[in-house]
Amino acid sequence: MYVGEVRMRPVIEQACVEFPPGVCYDDAGPKDYASDAHWLYPRFINPDTELLNFSHHAWLIEAGGERILVDPCVGNLRDRPGADFYHMLDTPWLERLAALGAEPESIDYVFCTHLHVDHVGWNTRLVDGSYVPTFPNARYLLPRAEDDFWKLDLEGKLPGIHVFNTGIYAECVLPVIEAGLADFVEEGASVAGCMRLIDTPGHTPGHMGGVLESAGEGAVLCGDAIHHPIHVIHPERPGPQHDWEQAGRSRRMILDLCAETDYWLAPGHFQPPHVCKVRKEGEGYAMEWPEV
Repeated sequence: MYVGEVRMRPVIEQACVEFPPGVCYDDAGPKDYASDAHWLYPRFINPDTELLNFSHHAWLIEAGGERILVDPCVGNLRDRPGADFYHMLDTPWLERLAALGAEPESIDYVFCTHLHVDHVGWNTRLVDGSYVPTFPNARYLLPRAEDDFWKLDLEGKLPGIHVFNTGIYAECVLPVIEAGLADFVEEGASVAGCMRLIDTPGHTPGHMGGVLESAGEGAVLCGDAIHHPIHVIHPERPGPQHDWEQAGRSRRMILDLCAETDYWLAPGHFQPPHVCKVRKEGEGYAMEWPEV
């Protein structure tokens, strides 16, 4: 798809991974989204299991001869014993990226909205027994507050809810820092003249989003600030976030931004068509989907 003069395409790693509704908010179930069942099932929720359908994809953005890669997924052959759906994956993700005309050496920027396992995996790859940057010519844009938090893992100091991400920093983040390829970014940073970064904390301490703008059009690449359409239906419900109250405020801010500007909402896990428009509907929001 095009956003103004900028091209934006998903790079699929896993087309569908099923998660329980509790990954979005506590005590979630069909009763909470019954009025939206006609469009949620079966694309976004499996009617046989009531599990939520998540896509895992990065975004490739091409603007003015430069390429930005947002949230490079899980990575291949990674030991993830606590998460079967990520353990020892073997996908043709790099080949899919190349099929879009983007070899790893051609990427100019890699922006990680946050430093969870499924958003930093392809930052690095294993070469001769060591993890090295996958995109050797890119500047890796890491939210400063995220880096400050997750590097606690190097000292074994991650607090309880975050232990599932143990070891990810050393494997997928530290090598790009040691290679001199990392830039620690804060709100207001500009990327390739077409994207400005915004703070969207809550899911993680320093989560950020990217507002893509070109020729009067826009898209908000919001990573995991919004996981699934049920987060749009109930943006402020308690759930398993670093700070669920702040996560709700960040969702509201993103949804209001999209509604007020008519920008696309582009999360990291929506099923096809991966993006939607957002409209205010009373105190809540409605989603409008392009044709798949």
